[in-house]
Amino acid sequence: MITTRLSRRDLLTLGAAAGAAHLGASGKVFATGQDDMVYVGWSHTEAGSKAYLEQVFDRFRAENKASKLETIGVPFAQVQTTLLLRKRSNQRTDVAQLQERWLSSFVAAGGMSDVDEIFGSQFVDKTYHPTALAMTKINGKRYALPWVAGSTGLVGNAKVMEEAGVKEAPRTIDAFVDALRKVKKAKPSSSPMGFSTKNPGLTQFESQLFFWTFGGSFFDASGGIVVDSEPNKQALTLLADLVKDGLILPGNDRFDLRRLFAQEQVAFYPDPPLARAFARAQSGQGTAYDKNVLPVAMPVLKAGNEAVSLQWGHLLGMLDYGGAMAAADGPSGRFVKMLSKPEVQIEYYKATGAFPSALAAIEALRDDAYLTGWLELSRTARPDELVSFANATELSTVIGEEVAAAMLGQKTPQDALTSMSDRLKAIGPRKS
Repeated sequence: MITTRLSRRDLLTLGAAAGAAHLGASGKVFATGQDDMVYVGWSHTEAGSKAYLEQVFDRFRAENKASKLETIGVPFAQVQTTLLLRKRSNQRTDVAQLQERWLSSFVAAGGMSDVDEIFGSQFVDKTYHPTALAMTKINGKRYALPWVAGSTGLVGNAKVMEEAGVKEAPRTIDAFVDALRKVKKAKPSSSPMGFSTKNPGLTQFESQLFFWTFGGSFFDASGGIVVDSEPNKQALTLLADLVKDGLILPGNDRFDLRRLFAQEQVAFYPDPPLARAFARAQSGQGTAYDKNVLPVAMPVLKAGNEAVSLQWGHLLGMLDYGGAMAAADGPSGRFVKMLSKPEVQIEYYKATGAFPSALAAIEALRDDAYLTGWLELSRTARPDELVSFANATELSTVIGEEVAAAMLGQKTPQDALTSMSDRLKAIGPRKS
Protein backbone atom coordinates (compact mmCIF):
# COMPACT_ATOMS: atom_id res chain seq x y z
CA MET A 1 0.00 0.00 0.00
CA ILE A 2 1.23 3.52 -0.83
CA THR A 3 1.27 5.61 2.31
CA THR A 4 0.46 9.31 2.33
CA ARG A 5 1.42 11.93 4.88
CA LEU A 6 -1.70 14.02 5.42
CA SER A 7 -2.38 16.91 7.76
CA ARG A 8 -5.70 17.47 9.50
CA ARG A 9 -6.45 20.08 6.82
CA ASP A 10 -5.73 17.51 4.09
CA LEU A 11 -8.01 14.98 5.73
CA LEU A 12 -10.85 17.47 5.92
CA THR A 13 -10.30 18.39 2.28
CA LEU A 14 -10.26 14.76 1.24
CA GLY A 15 -13.40 14.07 3.20
CA ALA A 16 -15.17 16.91 1.44
CA ALA A 17 -13.91 15.64 -1.89
CA ALA A 18 -14.88 12.03 -1.33
CA GLY A 19 -18.14 12.47 -3.19
CA ALA A 20 -16.30 13.78 -6.23
CA ALA A 21 -13.60 11.16 -6.11
CA HIS A 22 -15.84 8.37 -7.31
CA LEU A 23 -16.17 10.01 -10.73
CA GLY A 24 -15.26 7.39 -13.29
CA ALA A 25 -13.91 5.08 -10.63
CA SER A 26 -15.29 1.72 -9.70
CA GLY A 27 -14.45 2.00 -6.01
CA LYS A 28 -12.90 -1.44 -5.99
CA VAL A 29 -9.32 -2.32 -5.11
CA PHE A 30 -7.54 -3.44 -8.26
CA ALA A 31 -5.31 -6.46 -8.38
CA THR A 32 -1.66 -5.89 -9.15
CA GLY A 33 -1.61 -8.06 -12.25
CA GLN A 34 1.34 -7.35 -14.52
CA ASP A 35 -0.91 -6.95 -17.56
CA ASP A 36 -3.28 -4.44 -15.98
CA MET A 37 -2.94 -0.69 -15.58
CA VAL A 38 -5.07 2.23 -14.45
CA TYR A 39 -4.70 5.74 -15.84
CA VAL A 40 -6.21 8.78 -14.12
CA GLY A 41 -6.40 12.18 -15.82
CA TRP A 42 -8.61 15.09 -16.74
CA SER A 43 -7.94 15.96 -20.39
CA HIS A 44 -9.98 13.04 -21.67
CA THR A 45 -13.02 14.48 -19.85
CA GLU A 46 -12.83 17.80 -21.71
CA ALA A 47 -14.63 18.46 -24.97
CA GLY A 48 -11.59 19.73 -26.85
CA SER A 49 -9.42 16.67 -26.22
CA LYS A 50 -11.83 13.85 -25.34
CA ALA A 51 -12.37 12.49 -28.86
CA TYR A 52 -8.70 12.32 -29.79
CA LEU A 53 -7.54 10.80 -26.51
CA GLU A 54 -10.23 8.14 -26.64
CA GLN A 55 -8.81 7.17 -30.05
CA VAL A 56 -5.34 6.95 -28.53
CA PHE A 57 -6.60 4.78 -25.68
CA ASP A 58 -8.37 2.51 -28.16
CA ARG A 59 -5.18 2.26 -30.19
CA PHE A 60 -3.24 1.21 -27.08
CA ARG A 61 -5.82 -1.48 -26.31
CA ALA A 62 -5.68 -2.76 -29.88
CA GLU A 63 -1.88 -2.94 -29.81
CA ASN A 64 -1.74 -4.42 -26.30
CA LYS A 65 -4.52 -6.98 -26.23
CA ALA A 66 -2.99 -8.82 -23.28
CA SER A 67 -3.18 -5.65 -21.14
CA LYS A 68 -6.27 -4.27 -19.47
CA LEU A 69 -6.28 -0.46 -19.61
CA GLU A 70 -8.67 1.24 -17.19
CA THR A 71 -9.05 4.99 -17.84
CA ILE A 72 -10.57 7.18 -15.13
CA GLY A 73 -11.60 10.71 -15.94
CA VAL A 74 -11.80 13.36 -13.22
CA PRO A 75 -12.57 17.09 -13.67
CA PHE A 76 -9.42 19.19 -13.40
CA ALA A 77 -10.36 20.88 -10.13
CA GLN A 78 -10.78 17.51 -8.41
CA VAL A 79 -7.73 15.64 -9.67
CA GLN A 80 -5.40 16.30 -6.72
CA THR A 81 -7.82 15.27 -4.00
CA THR A 82 -9.07 12.33 -6.03
CA LEU A 83 -5.57 10.94 -6.52
CA LEU A 84 -4.70 11.35 -2.85
CA LEU A 85 -7.93 9.67 -1.83
CA ARG A 86 -7.28 6.78 -4.21
CA LYS A 87 -3.89 6.29 -2.58
CA ARG A 88 -5.35 6.29 0.91
CA SER A 89 -8.04 3.79 -0.02
CA ASN A 90 -5.59 1.60 -1.96
CA GLN A 91 -7.34 2.04 -5.29
CA ARG A 92 -4.96 1.29 -8.09
CA THR A 93 -3.33 4.13 -10.04
CA ASP A 94 -0.39 3.35 -12.30
CA VAL A 95 -0.11 6.50 -14.42
CA ALA A 96 -1.56 9.91 -13.55
CA GLN A 97 -1.82 13.15 -15.47
CA LEU A 98 -0.42 15.93 -13.30
CA GLN A 99 -0.10 19.68 -13.57
CA GLU A 100 3.59 20.54 -13.21
CA ARG A 101 3.05 22.60 -10.04
CA TRP A 102 1.48 19.61 -8.27
CA LEU A 103 4.49 17.34 -8.62
CA SER A 104 6.24 18.35 -5.40
CA SER A 105 3.22 17.62 -3.21
CA PHE A 106 2.77 14.17 -4.77
CA VAL A 107 6.46 13.38 -4.33
CA ALA A 108 6.09 14.39 -0.68
CA ALA A 109 3.04 12.13 -0.35
CA GLY A 110 5.12 9.18 -1.54
CA GLY A 111 4.73 6.56 -4.21
CA MET A 112 6.11 8.50 -7.19
CA SER A 113 8.68 6.63 -9.28
CA ASP A 114 11.99 8.03 -10.48
CA VAL A 115 11.51 7.81 -14.25
CA ASP A 116 15.26 7.62 -14.92
CA GLU A 117 15.31 4.35 -12.98
CA ILE A 118 12.48 3.03 -15.15
CA PHE A 119 13.50 4.21 -18.62
CA GLY A 120 17.14 5.15 -18.21
CA SER A 121 18.34 8.74 -18.28
CA GLN A 122 19.70 8.38 -21.82
CA PHE A 123 16.25 7.58 -23.23
CA VAL A 124 14.64 10.42 -21.27
CA ASP A 125 17.24 13.00 -22.34
CA LYS A 126 17.09 11.99 -26.01
CA THR A 127 13.29 11.89 -26.18
CA TYR A 128 12.11 15.10 -24.51
CA HIS A 129 12.80 18.81 -24.88
CA PRO A 130 15.04 20.20 -22.09
CA THR A 131 12.51 22.92 -21.24
CA ALA A 132 9.86 20.26 -20.71
CA LEU A 133 12.19 18.05 -18.65
CA ALA A 134 12.99 20.94 -16.33
CA MET A 135 9.45 20.66 -14.95
CA THR A 136 9.89 17.06 -13.85
CA LYS A 137 12.78 17.43 -11.39
CA ILE A 138 12.35 17.53 -7.61
CA ASN A 139 15.40 17.41 -5.32
CA GLY A 140 17.63 16.32 -8.18
CA LYS A 141 15.43 13.44 -9.38
CA ARG A 142 12.92 13.28 -12.24
CA TYR A 143 9.59 11.98 -11.00
CA ALA A 144 7.50 12.24 -14.17
CA LEU A 145 7.75 12.41 -17.94
CA PRO A 146 6.63 15.60 -19.69
CA TRP A 147 3.55 15.27 -21.88
CA VAL A 148 2.50 18.83 -22.76
CA ALA A 149 5.17 21.54 -22.81
CA GLY A 150 5.21 25.33 -22.78
CA SER A 151 5.13 28.16 -20.28
CA THR A 152 2.74 30.68 -18.83
CA GLY A 153 3.48 34.07 -20.32
CA LEU A 154 1.59 36.92 -21.89
CA VAL A 155 -0.80 36.46 -24.79
CA GLY A 156 -1.47 39.49 -26.97
CA ASN A 157 -4.47 40.23 -29.19
CA ALA A 158 -3.07 41.71 -32.41
CA LYS A 159 -6.43 43.12 -33.51
CA VAL A 160 -7.04 44.95 -30.22
CA MET A 161 -3.51 46.34 -30.29
CA GLU A 162 -3.81 47.51 -33.89
CA GLU A 163 -7.16 49.22 -33.33
CA ALA A 164 -5.69 51.08 -30.36
CA GLY A 165 -2.64 52.23 -32.32
CA VAL A 166 -0.21 49.92 -30.52
CA LYS A 167 2.17 49.04 -33.32
CA GLU A 168 4.23 46.40 -31.56
CA ALA A 169 4.24 44.40 -28.35
CA PRO A 170 5.62 46.65 -25.57
CA ARG A 171 9.04 45.63 -24.33
CA THR A 172 9.32 47.64 -21.12
CA ILE A 173 6.92 48.21 -18.24
CA ASP A 174 6.59 51.90 -19.13
CA ALA A 175 5.74 51.06 -22.74
CA PHE A 176 3.35 48.37 -21.48
CA VAL A 177 1.39 50.80 -19.30
CA ASP A 178 1.29 53.27 -22.20
CA ALA A 179 -0.13 50.55 -24.46
CA LEU A 180 -2.78 49.66 -21.88
CA ARG A 181 -3.85 53.32 -21.71
CA LYS A 182 -4.20 53.45 -25.50
CA VAL A 183 -6.39 50.33 -25.46
CA LYS A 184 -8.55 51.75 -22.67
CA LYS A 185 -9.05 54.97 -24.63
CA ALA A 186 -10.02 53.04 -27.76
CA LYS A 187 -12.25 50.59 -25.83
CA PRO A 188 -13.50 52.26 -22.63
CA SER A 189 -15.36 49.15 -21.42
CA SER A 190 -12.34 46.88 -21.85
CA SER A 191 -9.89 45.39 -19.39
CA PRO A 192 -6.69 46.08 -21.36
CA MET A 193 -4.68 43.82 -19.04
CA GLY A 194 -6.39 40.65 -17.93
CA PHE A 195 -5.48 39.40 -14.47
CA SER A 196 -7.11 36.82 -12.19
CA THR A 197 -8.31 38.36 -8.92
CA LYS A 198 -11.06 35.98 -7.80
CA ASN A 199 -9.04 32.75 -7.65
CA PRO A 200 -6.18 32.98 -5.08
CA GLY A 201 -4.19 30.19 -6.71
CA LEU A 202 -4.22 31.90 -10.10
CA THR A 203 -3.60 35.30 -8.51
CA GLN A 204 -0.44 33.98 -6.85
CA PHE A 205 0.69 32.26 -10.03
CA GLU A 206 0.22 35.34 -12.22
CA SER A 207 1.59 37.85 -9.72
CA GLN A 208 4.97 36.10 -9.84
CA LEU A 209 5.48 37.45 -13.35
CA PHE A 210 5.31 41.01 -11.99
CA PHE A 211 7.25 40.32 -8.79
CA TRP A 212 10.08 38.72 -10.78
CA THR A 213 10.06 41.53 -13.35
CA PHE A 214 10.78 44.02 -10.56
CA GLY A 215 13.50 41.77 -9.14
CA GLY A 216 11.47 40.40 -6.23
CA SER A 217 10.44 36.95 -5.10
CA PHE A 218 8.36 35.18 -2.47
CA PHE A 219 11.14 32.95 -1.11
CA ASP A 220 14.93 32.84 -1.26
CA ALA A 221 16.96 29.85 -2.39
CA SER A 222 16.83 28.22 1.04
CA GLY A 223 13.06 28.64 1.39
CA GLY A 224 13.23 31.75 3.54
CA ILE A 225 10.30 34.15 3.28
CA VAL A 226 11.32 37.39 1.55
CA VAL A 227 7.99 38.77 0.31
CA ASP A 228 8.22 42.00 2.32
CA SER A 229 10.72 43.77 0.07
CA GLU A 230 10.99 47.00 -1.89
CA PRO A 231 10.92 45.28 -5.34
CA ASN A 232 7.76 43.41 -4.36
CA LYS A 233 6.20 46.63 -3.07
CA GLN A 234 6.89 48.28 -6.43
CA ALA A 235 5.35 45.35 -8.31
CA LEU A 236 2.26 45.21 -6.12
CA THR A 237 1.86 48.98 -6.31
CA LEU A 238 1.85 48.73 -10.10
CA LEU A 239 -0.83 46.03 -10.03
CA ALA A 240 -2.96 48.07 -7.62
CA ASP A 241 -2.54 51.18 -9.78
CA LEU A 242 -3.58 49.27 -12.91
CA VAL A 243 -6.83 48.36 -11.16
CA LYS A 244 -7.32 51.89 -9.85
CA ASP A 245 -6.87 53.31 -13.34
CA GLY A 246 -9.27 50.82 -14.94
CA LEU A 247 -6.52 49.07 -16.86
CA ILE A 248 -7.29 45.81 -15.01
CA LEU A 249 -10.96 45.14 -14.32
CA PRO A 250 -11.20 43.02 -11.13
CA GLY A 251 -13.57 40.13 -10.51
CA ASN A 252 -12.27 37.83 -13.26
CA ASP A 253 -10.23 34.67 -13.46
CA ARG A 254 -8.43 33.06 -16.37
CA PHE A 255 -11.57 31.38 -17.69
CA ASP A 256 -13.36 34.75 -17.86
CA LEU A 257 -10.31 36.36 -19.46
CA ARG A 258 -10.19 33.79 -22.25
CA ARG A 259 -13.76 34.70 -23.16
CA LEU A 260 -13.08 38.45 -22.93
CA PHE A 261 -9.94 38.06 -25.05
CA ALA A 262 -11.95 36.37 -27.80
CA GLN A 263 -14.54 39.16 -27.51
CA GLU A 264 -11.67 41.65 -28.01
CA GLN A 265 -12.10 43.22 -24.59
CA VAL A 266 -8.62 42.20 -23.38
CA ALA A 267 -5.34 43.12 -25.07
CA PHE A 268 -2.96 41.07 -22.88
CA TYR A 269 -3.36 38.37 -20.25
CA PRO A 270 -1.26 35.50 -18.83
CA ASP A 271 -1.97 32.02 -20.18
CA PRO A 272 -0.25 28.85 -21.39
CA PRO A 273 -0.08 28.08 -25.15
CA LEU A 274 -3.61 26.62 -25.11
CA ALA A 275 -4.75 30.26 -25.30
CA ARG A 276 -4.98 29.97 -29.09
CA ALA A 277 -7.28 26.97 -28.92
CA PHE A 278 -9.59 28.82 -26.53
CA ALA A 279 -9.56 31.90 -28.76
CA ARG A 280 -10.49 29.76 -31.77
CA ALA A 281 -13.44 28.25 -29.95
CA GLN A 282 -14.72 31.32 -28.12
CA SER A 283 -14.35 33.74 -31.03
CA GLY A 284 -16.47 31.45 -33.18
CA GLN A 285 -13.95 31.93 -35.99
CA GLY A 286 -11.84 28.81 -35.56
CA THR A 287 -8.37 28.92 -37.12
CA ALA A 288 -9.22 32.19 -38.89
CA TYR A 289 -8.68 33.88 -35.51
CA ASP A 290 -5.13 32.54 -35.17
CA LYS A 291 -3.60 35.68 -36.68
CA ASN A 292 -4.80 37.67 -33.66
CA VAL A 293 -3.22 35.44 -30.98
CA LEU A 294 0.39 36.32 -30.28
CA PRO A 295 2.92 35.00 -27.77
CA VAL A 296 4.29 38.14 -26.10
CA ALA A 297 7.41 38.49 -23.96
CA MET A 298 6.68 39.79 -20.47
CA PRO A 299 7.79 43.46 -20.48
CA VAL A 300 10.96 44.19 -18.53
CA LEU A 301 11.73 46.91 -16.04
CA LYS A 302 14.72 48.15 -18.01
CA ALA A 303 15.82 47.52 -21.58
CA GLY A 304 18.30 44.66 -21.64
CA ASN A 305 16.69 42.74 -18.77
CA GLU A 306 15.59 39.17 -19.42
CA ALA A 307 11.85 38.65 -19.84
CA VAL A 308 10.32 36.24 -17.34
CA SER A 309 7.81 33.44 -17.77
CA LEU A 310 6.56 30.51 -15.72
CA GLN A 311 7.12 26.85 -16.38
CA TRP A 312 3.88 25.16 -17.35
CA GLY A 313 2.92 21.76 -18.64
CA HIS A 314 1.19 18.44 -18.12
CA LEU A 315 3.18 15.54 -16.76
CA LEU A 316 2.76 11.78 -16.72
CA GLY A 317 3.56 10.55 -13.23
CA MET A 318 4.21 6.86 -12.66
CA LEU A 319 3.19 5.52 -9.29
CA ASP A 320 4.75 2.46 -7.70
CA TYR A 321 1.39 0.92 -6.86
CA GLY A 322 1.72 -1.79 -4.23
CA GLY A 323 5.45 -1.07 -3.97
CA ALA A 324 6.14 -2.53 -7.41
CA MET A 325 8.02 -0.16 -9.71
CA ALA A 326 6.75 0.01 -13.28
CA ALA A 327 8.93 -1.37 -16.07
CA ALA A 328 9.74 0.39 -19.33
CA ASP A 329 8.44 -2.61 -21.27
CA GLY A 330 5.42 -3.13 -19.03
CA PRO A 331 1.90 -1.74 -19.68
CA SER A 332 2.60 1.59 -17.96
CA GLY A 333 5.90 2.04 -19.77
CA ARG A 334 4.38 1.20 -23.13
CA PHE A 335 1.45 3.54 -22.41
CA VAL A 336 3.55 6.65 -21.68
CA LYS A 337 5.88 5.84 -24.59
CA MET A 338 2.88 5.78 -26.90
CA LEU A 339 1.71 9.18 -25.66
CA SER A 340 5.24 10.44 -26.37
CA LYS A 341 5.41 9.22 -29.97
CA PRO A 342 5.97 12.15 -32.36
CA GLU A 343 2.99 11.34 -34.55
CA VAL A 344 0.69 11.05 -31.52
CA GLN A 345 1.91 14.34 -30.06
CA ILE A 346 1.64 16.15 -33.38
CA GLU A 347 -1.95 15.00 -33.86
CA TYR A 348 -2.72 15.97 -30.27
CA TYR A 349 -1.34 19.45 -30.96
CA LYS A 350 -3.43 19.76 -34.10
CA ALA A 351 -6.54 18.60 -32.28
CA THR A 352 -6.14 20.62 -29.08
CA GLY A 353 -3.32 23.14 -29.35
CA ALA A 354 -1.34 21.36 -26.60
CA PHE A 355 2.37 21.77 -27.37
CA PRO A 356 4.35 18.54 -27.74
CA SER A 357 7.17 17.68 -25.35
CA ALA A 358 9.01 15.22 -27.60
CA LEU A 359 12.03 16.63 -29.44
CA ALA A 360 11.14 14.83 -32.67
CA ALA A 361 7.60 16.26 -32.67
CA ILE A 362 8.87 19.80 -32.03
CA GLU A 363 11.40 19.46 -34.85
CA ALA A 364 8.67 18.30 -37.23
CA LEU A 365 6.68 21.46 -36.39
CA ARG A 366 9.61 23.88 -36.75
CA ASP A 367 7.74 25.93 -39.39
CA ASP A 368 4.89 26.68 -36.96
CA ALA A 369 5.66 30.26 -35.90
CA TYR A 370 3.26 30.24 -32.94
CA LEU A 371 4.82 27.11 -31.44
CA THR A 372 8.45 28.03 -32.11
CA GLY A 373 7.93 31.60 -30.92
CA TRP A 374 6.34 30.46 -27.68
CA LEU A 375 8.97 27.82 -27.02
CA GLU A 376 11.69 30.42 -27.55
CA LEU A 377 10.06 32.56 -24.85
CA SER A 378 9.93 29.42 -22.66
CA ARG A 379 13.68 28.93 -22.90
CA THR A 380 14.28 30.86 -19.67
CA ALA A 381 11.00 29.94 -17.94
CA ARG A 382 11.26 29.56 -14.18
CA PRO A 383 9.39 27.13 -11.95
CA ASP A 384 6.61 28.43 -9.74
CA GLU A 385 8.42 29.33 -6.50
CA LEU A 386 6.04 27.12 -4.54
CA VAL A 387 6.65 23.86 -6.41
CA SER A 388 9.31 22.67 -3.97
CA PHE A 389 7.00 22.96 -0.96
CA ALA A 390 4.80 20.13 0.26
CA ASN A 391 2.20 22.65 1.50
CA ALA A 392 2.26 24.70 -1.69
CA THR A 393 -1.53 25.00 -1.98
CA GLU A 394 -1.87 26.58 1.45
CA LEU A 395 0.99 29.00 0.78
CA SER A 396 -0.43 29.90 -2.62
CA THR A 397 -3.80 30.77 -1.12
CA VAL A 398 -2.21 33.18 1.37
CA ILE A 399 -0.18 34.94 -1.32
CA GLY A 400 -3.13 35.16 -3.68
CA GLU A 401 -5.45 36.54 -1.02
CA GLU A 402 -3.01 39.28 -0.01
CA VAL A 403 -2.16 40.26 -3.59
CA ALA A 404 -5.87 40.51 -4.39
CA ALA A 405 -6.49 42.58 -1.23
CA ALA A 406 -3.93 45.15 -2.40
CA MET A 407 -5.23 45.17 -5.97
CA LEU A 408 -8.83 45.65 -4.82
CA GLY A 409 -7.86 48.52 -2.51
CA GLN A 410 -8.70 46.64 0.69
CA LYS A 411 -5.10 47.07 1.93
CA THR A 412 -2.15 49.18 0.94
CA PRO A 413 0.55 47.25 -0.93
CA GLN A 414 2.83 47.55 2.10
CA ASP A 415 0.16 46.30 4.53
CA ALA A 416 -0.63 43.39 2.22
CA LEU A 417 3.04 42.37 2.01
CA THR A 418 3.48 42.63 5.77
CA SER A 419 0.40 40.49 6.36
CA MET A 420 1.52 38.04 3.68
CA SER A 421 4.91 37.66 5.35
CA ASP A 422 3.40 37.15 8.80
CA ARG A 423 0.88 34.56 7.55
CA LEU A 424 3.50 32.63 5.59
CA LYS A 425 5.81 32.52 8.61
CA ALA A 426 2.95 31.27 10.77
CA ILE A 427 2.28 28.42 8.36
CA GLY A 428 5.92 27.62 7.68
CA PRO A 429 6.92 26.44 4.18
CA ARG A 430 7.64 22.68 4.26
CA LYS A 431 10.13 21.31 1.77
CA SER A 432 9.16 18.11 -0.01
